[in-house]
Order: sequence, then structure tokens, then C-alpha cells
Amino acid sequence: MKDKEINYDLNHIFSKDIRDNFLFPLDTYRLFLEGLSINPSLFYQKWSDVNLQSTIDKYWKPNQKLDWKWSLSFPFFSLLENYINAFNDPIIIGFSGLPGSGKSTLGFWIDSVAKELSLDIKVISLDDFYLPGQEMDVAITDNPWDVPRGFPGSHSLDLLNQSLDVFLKTGVLNSPTFDKSLRDGKGDRSGWCDSEPRVLILEGWFVGCEPISDLSKIDDLAEDKFNLSLSQSEKEYRILIQESLIEYSKIWEKFDKIWHLKSSQFNNTILWKSQQEGEMIKLKGSGLKGNNLTNFIRMIQTSIPQQSFSLINSDTIVEINQDRRINFLKTSNYRF
Repeated sequence: MKDKEINYDLNHIFSKDIRDNFLFPLDTYRLFLEGLSINPSLFYQKWSDVNLQSTIDKYWKPNQKLDWKWSLSFPFFSLLENYINAFNDPIIIGFSGLPGSGKSTLGFWIDSVAKELSLDIKVISLDDFYLPGQEMDVAITDNPWDVPRGFPGSHSLDLLNQSLDVFLKTGVLNSPTFDKSLRDGKGDRSGWCDSEPRVLILEGWFVGCEPISDLSKIDDLAEDKFNLSLSQSEKEYRILIQESLIEYSKIWEKFDKIWHLKSSQFNNTILWKSQQEGEMIKLKGSGLKGNNLTNFIRMIQTSIPQQSFSLINSDTIVEINQDRRINFLKTSNYRF
């Protein structure tokens, strides 16, 4: 009998402390796991194993929530393992989430656990393909937010296309790294990384966003619905960004699937980005603050129409609230 035909009772599978941390019905969770072709019973048995827990716990941030572990990190990692077991060819999965939502935290955990378990999984960021510092300064000069990076048009798209195409053909990935703390928080390219993953995750805050044909109607609506009060220079620059997105959409076509870590409210990113930069200042002594941070947040809010993030053609949605607690799950049917 196929797993799909079995009526799992998650009350008898998952411990009470895990179930009590869910903000969504257990039936939603069951359908989510089964949609990912994950057997709930075997899944719980694996990830609650004491030996595995001791291996992976060291890569969490302090007091990591159980819902984040059991309804995002563990299911996503199990899916990646299924990809490795089911397919021989290299595969790319896109992962989208607003700045500060937790993408980098999840990516670090996945990379670290994959190394511990000797699995050929690699997470890279769209941010790593930012243009080198001086080229970036020229490419986005006179942008209306006076930010040093961040929006479509500030990346080395030719390099990204080439790197991903070579990876899909040969399994070899050659990718740059970008350190946002360099140049007093403006950031710069800091090196290169060679790897041969079987499954590659490319994460970014506007991954999956498609260009919009008519911005005039969107901009008029935005002022009413979102109270953004877009300046004329912002409206004009948004047109350039939409033209850039045409090229980025060719990148999205290389993905096998897209996961969307979706914010319950777009403006949650205001708090998240502020927290993120504060942590960077503590860790590296440099980051965005003051007017530079305010301008960057304004860029996030206005450079791409907020409606675009609701239209991402994702295969899996994990919605989080302002506290980064997961309150909704939905996925298409994955079959291996």
C-alpha cells in the first residue's frame, strides 16, 4: 500500500512538545509531509534519534523553535536526501524569502549537516553573485534609495548563468563569495568556492519574482493599498528593475523546484532586516545602520512591487509571522 493511502495519526507519532509548538492543524502538517513523499512515522523516527540530534544540534542558533525544525528544516533536508537517492543528474532548487526571514540561518544549517552526513548538498546565495565593489558602484549609481547593492541589476548575471549552466552539465560549481561587511558595509567580492554538489540550493530575497508588464496600474494601487507614496524617481527606476528581472527570470527557469519562505506581512522585513544588520555589526564590526539601514529597507519595500512576492510560482510555501513562527504550510506533490 502506498504511503498516500495510509491515514497517519500524528497524535500517536509526534511527541506532545512538538505538536504543541505548531501554529497550524496537524492535518495540514500530515498533508505537507505526504506531499513531499515523506513517511511521517519514519521521518519522526529518524529526526528524533539521539545520535542524529547530537550531530545537528550544534548548528542551530540558541533556542531554535521546534516548529522551525520540524516543519521546515527537517522536511526540506529530507526532501534533498530524496533527490540524491532518486536522481543522478545535478539539480537546482530555488529558495525565496525576504531579507532577515531566516534563509541564511537555514542555509548554514543545511550546509553544515550535509557535510556531517557526507551528502553532496550545497547552499549558495544570489548575493554571492553581486558585482565586485567598484563595478557595483558604477552599475547602480544614482539609484533613488542611495543603497550600495540589493536589487535586480546589482548581480553578475552572465557569471551566474555560466556557473549554473556548467554545474548542470558537469556537476562542477565554481561560484564567488561576497562579504557584506567589507567597504564599511557596502560589501565586496571576497573569494571563490569550488564544489561538486548533487543538489544545489540558490537562495535570495527576490528569487522567483517575475517581471510585470504594466507597472502604472500597480504603482497607483500601491500608493492606496500599501501607503508607499512612491516618488517619481522610484517609479522610473522600478521600470529599469523590471527590465532586469526579464534576465533574472531566465535563471529561475533552471530550477527544478522553488520553495518560498513567505512572510505573513511584507513589512515584517523591516524588523528582520534591522535585526540582521545589528547581528552583523556585533559579529563583524560592520553593517548597515542609521540612514543607510533606513534607505536599504525602503529599497526592499519599493524596488519590486510587493504583489510580485504573492505571485511567485513556488512549489512549496512555508509562511512565517513576524516572530518567524510558522503558521501555514502548503506543497505540491513530489514523487520519487
